[in-house]
Amino acid sequence: MAASGVLLVLVGAYAVLVLSLSDQVPRSTTVAGVQIGGLSYEGAVDRIRDRLLPRAEQPLHLSADGKTHTVRPVDAGLGLDVPATVDSVYQPRTLNPVELVGSLTGGGEVRPVLTVDENALSGALGAFAKDIDRHPSEGAITFAGGTAKATEPAAGHVLDQSAAARRIRSEFLRTSGPIALPTKDQKPRVGRAEVQRAMREFATPAMSGPVTVRVNSKSFQVAPADLGAALTMVGDESGRLAPKLDAAALAKRVSKDLAAVSTKSRDASVKIFGGRPTIFPAVAGQTVPPANLGSAVLAALPKSGDERVATVRTQATQPKVTTKAVQQLGVKQVVGEFTTTYPHADYRNTNIGRAAELIDGTLIKPGGTFSLNGLVGERTAANGFTEGFVIKGGRLREELGGGVSQVATTTYNAGFFAGMDDVEHRPHGFYIDRYPVGREATVYWGSLDLRWRNNTPYGVLVQAVNVPSVSGAKGSITVRLWSTKYWTVKDKTSARYNFREPKAIHDTKAGCVPQDGVRGFDVDITRELYREGKLVKTEKDHVQYQPEDTIVCGEEPPATPPPPPPTPPT
Repeated sequence: MAASGVLLVLVGAYAVLVLSLSDQVPRSTTVAGVQIGGLSYEGAVDRIRDRLLPRAEQPLHLSADGKTHTVRPVDAGLGLDVPATVDSVYQPRTLNPVELVGSLTGGGEVRPVLTVDENALSGALGAFAKDIDRHPSEGAITFAGGTAKATEPAAGHVLDQSAAARRIRSEFLRTSGPIALPTKDQKPRVGRAEVQRAMREFATPAMSGPVTVRVNSKSFQVAPADLGAALTMVGDESGRLAPKLDAAALAKRVSKDLAAVSTKSRDASVKIFGGRPTIFPAVAGQTVPPANLGSAVLAALPKSGDERVATVRTQATQPKVTTKAVQQLGVKQVVGEFTTTYPHADYRNTNIGRAAELIDGTLIKPGGTFSLNGLVGERTAANGFTEGFVIKGGRLREELGGGVSQVATTTYNAGFFAGMDDVEHRPHGFYIDRYPVGREATVYWGSLDLRWRNNTPYGVLVQAVNVPSVSGAKGSITVRLWSTKYWTVKDKTSARYNFREPKAIHDTKAGCVPQDGVRGFDVDITRELYREGKLVKTEKDHVQYQPEDTIVCGEEPPATPPPPPPTPPT
Protein backbone atom coordinates (compact mmCIF):
# COMPACT_ATOMS: atom_id res chain seq x y z
CA MET A 1 0.00 0.00 0.00
CA ALA A 2 2.86 2.35 0.86
CA ALA A 3 4.72 1.42 -2.32
CA SER A 4 1.75 2.19 -4.48
CA GLY A 5 1.43 5.58 -2.85
CA VAL A 6 5.04 6.42 -3.61
CA LEU A 7 4.55 5.40 -7.24
CA LEU A 8 1.53 7.61 -7.49
CA VAL A 9 3.51 10.56 -6.20
CA LEU A 10 6.31 9.95 -8.72
CA VAL A 11 3.89 9.71 -11.62
CA GLY A 12 2.26 12.94 -10.61
CA ALA A 13 5.60 14.69 -10.33
CA TYR A 14 6.63 13.42 -13.78
CA ALA A 15 3.37 14.67 -15.22
CA VAL A 16 4.04 18.11 -13.80
CA LEU A 17 7.54 18.01 -15.33
CA VAL A 18 6.11 17.02 -18.74
CA LEU A 19 3.59 19.84 -18.61
CA SER A 20 6.16 22.43 -17.58
CA LEU A 21 8.98 21.52 -20.00
CA SER A 22 7.08 20.47 -23.17
CA ASP A 23 5.72 22.77 -25.94
CA GLN A 24 8.51 25.32 -25.53
CA VAL A 25 11.97 26.28 -26.74
CA PRO A 26 14.86 24.91 -24.66
CA ARG A 27 15.51 27.34 -21.83
CA SER A 28 18.95 28.75 -22.80
CA THR A 29 18.32 29.15 -26.55
CA THR A 30 19.37 32.39 -28.34
CA VAL A 31 19.22 33.28 -32.03
CA ALA A 32 21.71 35.92 -33.19
CA GLY A 33 21.81 37.21 -29.61
CA VAL A 34 18.02 37.22 -29.13
CA GLN A 35 16.84 35.14 -26.12
CA ILE A 36 13.95 32.83 -26.99
CA GLY A 37 14.55 30.04 -24.44
CA GLY A 38 11.50 28.89 -22.53
CA LEU A 39 9.08 30.54 -24.96
CA SER A 40 6.24 28.79 -26.67
CA TYR A 41 6.34 28.33 -30.42
CA GLU A 42 4.19 31.41 -31.02
CA GLY A 43 6.12 33.41 -28.46
CA ALA A 44 9.45 32.54 -30.09
CA VAL A 45 8.13 33.48 -33.53
CA ASP A 46 6.85 36.83 -32.26
CA ARG A 47 10.11 37.67 -30.48
CA ILE A 48 12.29 36.88 -33.50
CA ARG A 49 10.04 38.95 -35.73
CA ASP A 50 10.19 41.85 -33.30
CA ARG A 51 13.93 41.73 -32.66
CA LEU A 52 15.58 40.24 -35.77
CA LEU A 53 13.41 41.21 -38.75
CA PRO A 54 14.20 44.94 -38.37
CA ARG A 55 17.89 44.03 -38.21
CA ALA A 56 17.50 41.90 -41.36
CA GLU A 57 16.29 44.98 -43.24
CA GLN A 58 19.22 47.20 -42.25
CA PRO A 59 21.96 47.86 -44.87
CA LEU A 60 24.62 45.19 -45.01
CA HIS A 61 28.17 46.53 -44.69
CA LEU A 62 31.00 44.61 -46.37
CA SER A 63 34.75 45.24 -46.33
CA ALA A 64 37.77 43.86 -48.16
CA ASP A 65 41.28 45.15 -48.79
CA GLY A 66 40.48 48.43 -47.04
CA LYS A 67 37.43 49.13 -49.22
CA THR A 68 33.81 49.05 -48.11
CA HIS A 69 30.57 48.30 -49.86
CA THR A 70 26.98 48.70 -48.67
CA VAL A 71 24.03 46.77 -50.04
CA ARG A 72 20.47 46.17 -48.92
CA PRO A 73 19.98 42.56 -47.80
CA VAL A 74 17.00 42.18 -50.11
CA ASP A 75 19.18 43.27 -53.06
CA ALA A 76 21.77 40.68 -52.02
CA GLY A 77 19.07 38.00 -51.92
CA LEU A 78 19.22 37.60 -48.11
CA GLY A 79 16.19 37.11 -45.88
CA LEU A 80 15.25 35.56 -42.51
CA ASP A 81 12.98 32.50 -42.40
CA VAL A 82 11.39 32.96 -38.95
CA PRO A 83 9.24 29.79 -38.83
CA ALA A 84 12.12 27.61 -40.00
CA THR A 85 14.40 29.16 -37.37
CA VAL A 86 11.94 28.35 -34.53
CA ASP A 87 11.30 24.88 -36.00
CA SER A 88 15.00 24.11 -35.68
CA VAL A 89 14.92 24.46 -31.84
CA TYR A 90 11.30 24.02 -30.76
CA GLN A 91 10.59 21.07 -28.42
CA PRO A 92 7.04 19.68 -28.83
CA ARG A 93 5.28 17.85 -25.97
CA THR A 94 6.97 14.50 -25.23
CA LEU A 95 7.09 11.79 -22.52
CA ASN A 96 10.69 10.92 -23.39
CA PRO A 97 12.76 11.74 -20.29
CA VAL A 98 15.90 12.36 -22.34
CA GLU A 99 14.13 14.99 -24.41
CA LEU A 100 12.63 16.51 -21.26
CA VAL A 101 16.09 16.88 -19.75
CA GLY A 102 17.24 18.46 -23.05
CA SER A 103 14.52 21.08 -22.75
CA LEU A 104 15.79 21.88 -19.28
CA THR A 105 19.52 21.89 -19.96
CA GLY A 106 19.78 22.30 -23.82
CA GLY A 107 19.70 25.36 -26.09
CA GLY A 108 22.57 27.79 -26.59
CA GLU A 109 23.29 30.03 -29.57
CA VAL A 110 21.46 28.89 -32.71
CA ARG A 111 22.15 30.13 -36.27
CA PRO A 112 19.15 31.83 -37.87
CA VAL A 113 17.72 30.02 -40.87
CA LEU A 114 18.19 32.27 -43.91
CA THR A 115 16.58 32.45 -47.33
CA VAL A 116 19.27 33.04 -49.97
CA ASP A 117 18.86 33.94 -53.63
CA GLU A 118 22.24 32.74 -54.89
CA ASN A 119 22.03 34.74 -58.13
CA ALA A 120 21.30 37.98 -56.29
CA LEU A 121 24.08 37.32 -53.77
CA SER A 122 26.50 36.59 -56.60
CA GLY A 123 25.46 39.83 -58.31
CA ALA A 124 26.07 41.86 -55.15
CA LEU A 125 29.51 40.34 -54.69
CA GLY A 126 30.29 40.92 -58.36
CA ALA A 127 29.49 44.62 -57.96
CA PHE A 128 31.86 44.87 -54.97
CA ALA A 129 34.51 42.88 -56.83
CA LYS A 130 34.68 45.55 -59.53
CA ASP A 131 36.18 47.94 -56.95
CA ILE A 132 38.61 45.36 -55.60
CA ASP A 133 39.70 43.03 -58.36
CA ARG A 134 43.03 43.57 -60.03
CA HIS A 135 43.11 40.82 -62.59
CA PRO A 136 46.39 39.28 -63.62
CA SER A 137 48.15 40.48 -66.74
CA GLU A 138 48.81 37.54 -68.98
CA GLY A 139 52.16 37.06 -70.54
CA ALA A 140 51.82 37.84 -74.23
CA ILE A 141 53.64 38.26 -77.53
CA THR A 142 52.58 40.79 -80.15
CA PHE A 143 53.80 41.50 -83.67
CA ALA A 144 54.13 44.95 -85.24
CA GLY A 145 56.31 46.44 -87.94
CA GLY A 146 57.95 43.10 -88.64
CA THR A 147 59.16 42.51 -85.06
CA ALA A 148 57.98 40.44 -82.09
CA LYS A 149 57.47 42.05 -78.66
CA ALA A 150 57.13 40.19 -75.35
CA THR A 151 54.84 41.41 -72.54
CA GLU A 152 55.78 40.27 -69.02
CA PRO A 153 53.02 38.68 -66.91
CA ALA A 154 51.85 40.12 -63.56
CA ALA A 155 49.88 38.44 -60.76
CA GLY A 156 46.45 39.72 -59.77
CA HIS A 157 44.53 40.09 -56.51
CA VAL A 158 40.77 39.50 -56.44
CA LEU A 159 37.81 39.02 -54.13
CA ASP A 160 37.32 35.34 -53.32
CA GLN A 161 33.65 35.37 -54.18
CA SER A 162 32.88 31.77 -53.20
CA ALA A 163 34.44 32.14 -49.75
CA ALA A 164 32.88 35.60 -49.40
CA ALA A 165 29.40 34.18 -50.03
CA ARG A 166 29.94 31.51 -47.36
CA ARG A 167 31.09 34.13 -44.85
CA ILE A 168 28.09 36.37 -45.50
CA ARG A 169 25.69 33.45 -45.02
CA SER A 170 27.48 32.62 -41.76
CA GLU A 171 27.70 36.13 -40.26
CA PHE A 172 24.54 37.84 -41.52
CA LEU A 173 22.52 39.01 -38.46
CA ARG A 174 25.24 37.72 -36.13
CA THR A 175 27.61 40.67 -36.24
CA SER A 176 27.01 44.39 -35.90
CA GLY A 177 30.08 45.63 -37.76
CA PRO A 178 31.13 45.22 -41.41
CA ILE A 179 31.60 41.67 -42.58
CA ALA A 180 35.23 41.25 -43.62
CA LEU A 181 35.42 39.32 -46.89
CA PRO A 182 38.39 37.24 -47.99
CA THR A 183 40.56 38.01 -51.04
CA LYS A 184 43.10 35.90 -52.87
CA ASP A 185 46.04 36.21 -55.22
CA GLN A 186 45.45 35.11 -58.80
CA LYS A 187 48.26 33.90 -60.98
CA PRO A 188 48.32 34.50 -64.76
CA ARG A 189 47.83 31.43 -66.91
CA VAL A 190 50.69 32.45 -69.19
CA GLY A 191 53.82 32.85 -67.10
CA ARG A 192 57.25 34.34 -67.75
CA ALA A 193 58.83 31.01 -68.63
CA GLU A 194 56.18 30.36 -71.28
CA VAL A 195 56.70 33.79 -72.84
CA GLN A 196 60.44 33.18 -73.03
CA ARG A 197 59.90 29.76 -74.59
CA ALA A 198 57.46 31.08 -77.21
CA MET A 199 59.79 33.95 -78.13
CA ARG A 200 62.73 31.58 -78.50
CA GLU A 201 60.99 28.78 -80.37
CA PHE A 202 58.56 30.69 -82.58
CA ALA A 203 58.15 34.47 -82.41
CA THR A 204 61.77 35.49 -83.00
CA PRO A 205 62.30 33.02 -85.88
CA ALA A 206 58.93 34.00 -87.39
CA MET A 207 60.09 37.61 -87.84
CA SER A 208 63.63 36.72 -88.95
CA GLY A 209 62.94 37.33 -92.65
CA PRO A 210 60.49 36.95 -95.53
CA VAL A 211 58.75 33.71 -96.42
CA THR A 212 58.84 32.55 -100.04
CA VAL A 213 55.44 31.33 -101.24
CA ARG A 214 55.57 28.85 -104.12
CA VAL A 215 52.51 28.20 -106.25
CA ASN A 216 53.21 25.66 -108.99
CA SER A 217 56.04 27.20 -111.05
CA LYS A 218 55.57 30.73 -109.70
CA SER A 219 56.58 32.31 -106.42
CA PHE A 220 56.53 35.53 -104.41
CA GLN A 221 57.82 36.69 -101.03
CA VAL A 222 55.86 37.81 -97.97
CA ALA A 223 57.65 40.43 -95.87
CA PRO A 224 57.82 40.17 -92.04
CA ALA A 225 55.57 43.24 -91.71
CA ASP A 226 52.81 41.47 -93.67
CA LEU A 227 53.37 38.25 -91.74
CA GLY A 228 53.16 40.02 -88.39
CA ALA A 229 50.00 41.89 -89.35
CA ALA A 230 48.17 38.55 -89.65
CA LEU A 231 49.92 36.76 -86.77
CA THR A 232 48.92 36.44 -83.10
CA MET A 233 49.87 34.18 -80.19
CA VAL A 234 47.00 33.00 -78.01
CA GLY A 235 47.24 31.32 -74.61
CA ASP A 236 45.27 28.09 -74.27
CA GLU A 237 43.67 26.65 -71.11
CA SER A 238 46.96 25.10 -70.06
CA GLY A 239 48.75 28.45 -70.34
CA ARG A 240 50.72 27.60 -73.45
CA LEU A 241 51.14 30.27 -76.15
CA ALA A 242 50.23 28.96 -79.58
CA PRO A 243 50.60 30.85 -82.88
CA LYS A 244 47.52 31.68 -84.90
CA LEU A 245 47.62 33.04 -88.45
CA ASP A 246 44.62 34.92 -89.85
CA ALA A 247 44.68 33.40 -93.33
CA ALA A 248 42.04 35.77 -94.73
CA ALA A 249 43.94 38.84 -93.50
CA LEU A 250 47.21 37.56 -94.96
CA ALA A 251 45.54 36.78 -98.29
CA LYS A 252 44.17 40.32 -98.41
CA ARG A 253 47.61 41.85 -97.80
CA VAL A 254 49.18 39.80 -100.62
CA SER A 255 46.15 39.84 -102.93
CA LYS A 256 48.09 41.26 -105.88
CA ASP A 257 50.73 38.54 -105.56
CA LEU A 258 48.03 35.87 -105.34
CA ALA A 259 46.35 37.23 -108.46
CA ALA A 260 49.65 36.99 -110.32
CA VAL A 261 50.07 33.29 -109.48
CA SER A 262 46.40 32.37 -110.01
CA THR A 263 44.32 31.97 -113.14
CA LYS A 264 40.66 32.92 -113.27
CA SER A 265 38.07 30.55 -114.63
CA ARG A 266 36.38 31.68 -117.84
CA ASP A 267 32.77 30.98 -118.69
CA ALA A 268 31.99 29.53 -122.08
CA SER A 269 30.52 32.12 -124.43
CA VAL A 270 29.33 32.59 -127.98
CA LYS A 271 30.41 35.62 -129.98
CA ILE A 272 30.41 36.73 -133.59
CA PHE A 273 33.87 36.05 -134.97
CA GLY A 274 34.67 36.18 -138.66
CA GLY A 275 31.04 36.92 -139.44
CA ARG A 276 29.76 33.75 -137.76
CA PRO A 277 28.81 32.66 -134.22
CA THR A 278 31.85 31.11 -132.56
CA ILE A 279 31.83 29.25 -129.24
CA PHE A 280 34.70 30.08 -126.91
CA PRO A 281 35.08 27.07 -124.58
CA ALA A 282 34.96 27.28 -120.81
CA VAL A 283 38.31 27.26 -119.02
CA ALA A 284 38.86 26.12 -115.43
CA GLY A 285 40.87 28.39 -113.16
CA GLN A 286 43.46 27.79 -110.45
CA THR A 287 43.25 29.82 -107.25
CA VAL A 288 44.95 29.80 -103.86
CA PRO A 289 42.46 29.23 -101.02
CA PRO A 290 43.36 31.44 -98.02
CA ALA A 291 43.30 28.38 -95.74
CA ASN A 292 45.96 26.65 -97.86
CA LEU A 293 48.09 29.80 -97.86
CA GLY A 294 47.77 30.22 -94.09
CA SER A 295 48.67 26.66 -93.14
CA ALA A 296 51.69 26.54 -95.46
CA VAL A 297 53.05 29.91 -94.30
CA LEU A 298 52.50 29.09 -90.61
CA ALA A 299 54.51 25.89 -90.98
CA ALA A 300 57.42 27.84 -92.51
CA LEU A 301 57.62 30.58 -89.85
CA PRO A 302 59.75 28.75 -87.23
CA LYS A 303 62.32 27.86 -89.88
CA SER A 304 65.34 29.88 -90.93
CA GLY A 305 67.23 30.80 -94.07
CA ASP A 306 66.46 28.90 -97.26
CA GLU A 307 64.02 26.65 -95.40
CA ARG A 308 61.51 29.50 -95.08
CA VAL A 309 59.49 28.28 -98.06
CA ALA A 310 55.72 27.71 -98.12
CA THR A 311 54.56 25.46 -100.93
CA VAL A 312 50.86 26.14 -101.39
CA ARG A 313 48.34 23.80 -102.99
CA THR A 314 45.98 25.41 -105.48
CA GLN A 315 42.32 24.68 -106.00
CA ALA A 316 40.56 24.36 -109.33
CA THR A 317 37.67 26.76 -109.85
CA GLN A 318 35.07 25.65 -112.35
CA PRO A 319 33.32 28.13 -114.66
CA LYS A 320 29.64 28.78 -114.05
CA VAL A 321 28.76 28.41 -117.75
CA THR A 322 30.03 25.23 -119.40
CA THR A 323 30.88 24.70 -123.05
CA LYS A 324 28.12 22.11 -123.32
CA ALA A 325 25.54 24.57 -121.98
CA VAL A 326 26.46 27.14 -124.63
CA GLN A 327 26.45 24.51 -127.38
CA GLN A 328 22.93 23.48 -126.37
CA LEU A 329 21.71 27.06 -126.92
CA GLY A 330 21.87 26.41 -130.65
CA VAL A 331 23.17 29.83 -131.75
CA LYS A 332 24.05 29.12 -135.38
CA GLN A 333 21.96 31.04 -137.94
CA VAL A 334 20.25 34.39 -138.50
CA VAL A 335 16.60 34.16 -137.51
CA GLY A 336 15.77 37.88 -137.66
CA GLU A 337 17.54 40.78 -139.37
CA PHE A 338 16.70 44.38 -140.15
CA THR A 339 18.48 47.48 -141.44
CA THR A 340 17.50 51.14 -141.25
CA THR A 341 19.29 54.18 -142.63
CA TYR A 342 19.63 57.69 -141.25
CA PRO A 343 20.68 61.07 -142.65
CA HIS A 344 24.05 62.51 -141.73
CA ALA A 345 24.41 64.21 -138.37
CA ASP A 346 27.34 63.97 -135.98
CA TYR A 347 25.08 63.39 -132.98
CA ARG A 348 23.41 60.45 -134.75
CA ASN A 349 26.77 58.84 -135.48
CA THR A 350 27.73 59.19 -131.81
CA ASN A 351 24.49 58.13 -130.18
CA ILE A 352 23.45 55.39 -132.60
CA GLY A 353 26.98 53.99 -132.60
CA ARG A 354 27.18 54.00 -128.79
CA ALA A 355 23.79 52.31 -128.34
CA ALA A 356 24.68 49.68 -130.96
CA GLU A 357 27.94 49.02 -129.12
CA LEU A 358 26.10 48.47 -125.83
CA ILE A 359 23.60 45.93 -127.16
CA ASP A 360 26.02 44.11 -129.47
CA GLY A 361 26.93 40.62 -128.21
CA THR A 362 23.98 40.33 -125.82
CA LEU A 363 22.83 36.74 -125.34
CA ILE A 364 19.16 36.26 -124.44
CA LYS A 365 18.56 32.79 -123.03
CA PRO A 366 15.28 30.89 -123.51
CA GLY A 367 12.55 32.71 -121.59
CA GLY A 368 14.77 35.76 -121.12
CA THR A 369 13.81 39.32 -122.04
CA PHE A 370 15.73 41.85 -124.10
CA SER A 371 15.52 45.39 -122.65
CA LEU A 372 17.11 48.22 -124.58
CA ASN A 373 17.06 50.59 -121.60
CA GLY A 374 18.46 47.86 -119.38
CA LEU A 375 21.42 47.33 -121.71
CA VAL A 376 22.05 50.88 -122.92
CA GLY A 377 21.46 52.60 -119.60
CA GLU A 378 20.74 56.25 -119.04
CA ARG A 379 21.80 58.47 -121.90
CA THR A 380 24.40 60.68 -120.21
CA ALA A 381 27.68 62.24 -121.27
CA ALA A 382 29.50 59.91 -118.88
CA ASN A 383 27.87 56.97 -120.69
CA GLY A 384 29.16 58.19 -124.04
CA PHE A 385 26.15 60.09 -125.39
CA THR A 386 25.80 63.59 -126.76
CA GLU A 387 22.92 65.99 -127.35
CA GLY A 388 20.64 65.46 -130.31
CA PHE A 389 17.03 65.86 -131.36
CA VAL A 390 14.29 63.91 -129.61
CA ILE A 391 10.51 64.12 -129.94
CA LYS A 392 8.90 65.37 -126.76
CA GLY A 393 5.31 66.54 -126.57
CA GLY A 394 5.00 66.39 -130.34
CA ARG A 395 7.92 68.81 -130.77
CA LEU A 396 11.60 68.39 -131.59
CA ARG A 397 13.82 69.10 -128.58
CA GLU A 398 17.55 68.77 -127.99
CA GLU A 399 18.50 66.25 -125.30
CA LEU A 400 21.27 63.78 -124.55
CA GLY A 401 20.81 60.57 -126.50
CA GLY A 402 18.83 61.89 -129.44
CA GLY A 403 18.74 59.28 -132.22
CA VAL A 404 18.70 56.15 -130.03
CA SER A 405 15.19 55.40 -131.29
CA GLN A 406 16.86 54.45 -134.59
CA VAL A 407 18.45 51.53 -132.72
CA ALA A 408 15.16 50.73 -131.01
CA THR A 409 13.26 50.61 -134.30
CA THR A 410 15.87 48.41 -135.98
CA THR A 411 16.03 46.00 -133.03
CA TYR A 412 12.23 45.87 -132.78
CA ASN A 413 11.97 44.79 -136.42
CA ALA A 414 14.69 42.15 -136.01
CA GLY A 415 12.71 40.69 -133.09
CA PHE A 416 9.45 41.07 -135.03
CA PHE A 417 10.68 38.91 -137.90
CA ALA A 418 12.36 36.40 -135.55
CA GLY A 419 8.96 35.79 -133.92
CA MET A 420 9.93 37.13 -130.48
CA ASP A 421 7.11 38.04 -128.08
CA ASP A 422 6.44 41.78 -128.01
CA VAL A 423 6.62 42.78 -124.32
CA GLU A 424 6.83 46.57 -124.69
CA HIS A 425 7.16 48.96 -127.60
CA ARG A 426 5.71 52.36 -128.41
CA PRO A 427 5.60 53.87 -131.93
CA HIS A 428 6.55 57.53 -132.34
CA GLY A 429 3.80 60.10 -131.88
CA PHE A 430 4.03 61.11 -135.53
CA TYR A 431 5.38 59.26 -138.53
CA ILE A 432 9.07 59.46 -139.51
CA ASP A 433 9.48 58.41 -143.13
CA ARG A 434 12.83 56.61 -142.74
CA TYR A 435 11.13 53.98 -140.55
CA PRO A 436 8.76 51.20 -141.74
CA VAL A 437 5.24 52.47 -141.26
CA GLY A 438 3.61 51.01 -138.13
CA ARG A 439 6.65 48.89 -137.26
CA GLU A 440 8.89 51.23 -135.32
CA ALA A 441 9.65 52.10 -131.72
CA THR A 442 10.71 55.06 -129.63
CA VAL A 443 12.46 54.88 -126.27
CA TYR A 444 12.96 57.35 -123.45
CA TRP A 445 14.94 56.72 -120.30
CA GLY A 446 12.73 56.14 -117.28
CA SER A 447 9.42 55.86 -119.14
CA LEU A 448 9.57 54.11 -122.53
CA ASP A 449 11.50 50.92 -123.21
CA LEU A 450 11.81 48.38 -126.01
CA ARG A 451 11.44 44.85 -124.68
CA TRP A 452 10.88 41.50 -126.33
CA ARG A 453 10.96 37.99 -124.87
CA ASN A 454 12.77 34.97 -126.26
CA ASN A 455 9.89 32.49 -126.63
CA THR A 456 12.00 29.69 -128.14
CA PRO A 457 14.03 26.85 -126.59
CA TYR A 458 17.21 28.34 -128.08
CA GLY A 459 19.48 31.20 -127.17
CA VAL A 460 19.33 34.46 -129.16
CA LEU A 461 22.56 36.36 -129.80
CA VAL A 462 22.20 40.04 -130.72
CA GLN A 463 24.57 41.48 -133.32
CA ALA A 464 24.41 45.24 -133.96
CA VAL A 465 26.51 46.79 -136.73
CA ASN A 466 26.55 50.55 -137.25
CA VAL A 467 27.95 52.19 -140.39
CA PRO A 468 28.36 55.92 -139.62
CA SER A 469 27.10 58.54 -142.03
CA VAL A 470 29.32 61.04 -143.79
CA SER A 471 28.47 64.32 -145.40
CA GLY A 472 26.39 63.51 -148.44
CA ALA A 473 25.91 59.81 -147.57
CA LYS A 474 23.51 58.16 -145.16
CA GLY A 475 24.53 55.93 -142.28
CA SER A 476 22.94 52.59 -141.49
CA ILE A 477 22.44 50.24 -138.59
CA THR A 478 21.80 46.52 -138.95
CA VAL A 479 20.62 44.25 -136.15
CA ARG A 480 20.83 40.48 -136.59
CA LEU A 481 19.45 37.88 -134.21
CA TRP A 482 21.36 34.58 -134.30
CA SER A 483 19.70 31.38 -133.04
CA THR A 484 18.08 28.23 -134.42
CA LYS A 485 15.09 28.93 -136.66
CA TYR A 486 11.92 28.26 -134.71
CA TRP A 487 9.22 30.51 -136.19
CA THR A 488 8.12 31.28 -139.72
CA VAL A 489 6.74 34.83 -139.75
CA LYS A 490 4.35 36.39 -142.26
CA ASP A 491 3.34 40.03 -141.97
CA LYS A 492 0.93 42.45 -143.60
CA THR A 493 0.67 46.24 -143.47
CA SER A 494 -2.67 47.86 -144.30
CA ALA A 495 -3.12 50.96 -146.41
CA ARG A 496 -3.03 54.23 -144.49
CA TYR A 497 -6.41 55.67 -143.54
CA ASN A 498 -8.15 58.24 -141.35
CA PHE A 499 -5.85 61.07 -142.39
CA ARG A 500 -5.52 64.18 -140.17
CA GLU A 501 -4.04 67.49 -141.28
CA PRO A 502 -1.31 69.30 -139.33
CA LYS A 503 -1.67 72.78 -137.84
CA ALA A 504 0.67 75.71 -138.31
CA ILE A 505 2.15 77.02 -135.04
CA HIS A 506 4.26 80.17 -134.63
CA ASP A 507 6.77 79.89 -131.76
CA THR A 508 8.65 82.90 -130.38
CA LYS A 509 10.37 81.04 -127.49
CA ALA A 510 14.13 80.61 -127.29
CA GLY A 511 15.32 77.24 -128.57
CA CYS A 512 12.53 76.93 -131.10
CA VAL A 513 13.23 74.27 -133.73
CA PRO A 514 11.33 74.65 -137.00
CA GLN A 515 9.71 71.56 -138.43
CA ASP A 516 7.66 70.70 -141.48
CA GLY A 517 4.15 69.45 -141.02
CA VAL A 518 3.21 65.81 -141.73
CA ARG A 519 -0.28 64.40 -142.03
CA GLY A 520 -1.44 62.01 -139.33
CA PHE A 521 -3.07 58.69 -140.17
CA ASP A 522 -3.94 55.20 -138.91
CA VAL A 523 -2.41 51.92 -140.04
CA ASP A 524 -2.79 48.25 -139.03
CA ILE A 525 0.00 45.69 -138.74
CA THR A 526 -0.66 41.94 -138.78
CA ARG A 527 1.88 39.24 -137.82
CA GLU A 528 1.29 35.50 -138.25
CA LEU A 529 3.55 32.96 -136.53
CA TYR A 530 3.87 29.46 -138.01
CA ARG A 531 5.51 26.29 -136.66
CA GLU A 532 6.18 23.48 -139.10
CA GLY A 533 3.69 24.96 -141.54
CA LYS A 534 0.86 25.37 -139.01
CA LEU A 535 -0.48 28.76 -137.93
CA VAL A 536 0.10 29.12 -134.19
CA LYS A 537 -0.72 32.75 -133.50
CA THR A 538 -2.07 35.87 -135.23
CA GLU A 539 -1.26 39.30 -133.77
CA LYS A 540 -2.72 42.64 -134.81
CA ASP A 541 -1.39 46.07 -133.89
CA HIS A 542 -3.38 49.25 -134.56
CA VAL A 543 -1.13 52.32 -134.82
CA GLN A 544 -2.29 55.93 -134.75
CA TYR A 545 0.07 58.67 -135.91
CA GLN A 546 -0.83 62.18 -134.90
CA PRO A 547 -0.22 64.97 -137.41
CA GLU A 548 3.16 66.63 -137.04
CA ASP A 549 2.46 70.32 -136.74
CA THR A 550 4.26 72.86 -138.87
CA ILE A 551 6.44 74.89 -136.49
CA VAL A 552 7.40 78.40 -137.61
CA CYS A 553 9.88 80.18 -135.35
CA GLY A 554 8.88 83.83 -135.03
CA GLU A 555 5.89 86.14 -134.82
CA GLU A 556 2.81 85.31 -136.78
CA PRO A 557 2.53 87.91 -139.60
CA PRO A 558 -0.47 90.23 -139.42
CA ALA A 559 -3.46 89.12 -141.35
CA THR A 560 -3.75 90.64 -144.83
CA PRO A 561 -6.86 92.89 -144.93
CA PRO A 562 -9.43 91.93 -147.54
CA PRO A 563 -9.43 94.10 -150.70
CA PRO A 564 -11.95 96.97 -150.73
CA PRO A 565 -15.18 96.27 -152.52
CA PRO A 566 -15.22 97.40 -156.15
CA THR A 567 -16.56 100.87 -156.88
CA PRO A 568 -20.01 100.56 -158.43
CA PRO A 569 -20.25 101.88 -161.99
CA THR A 570 -21.62 105.31 -162.42
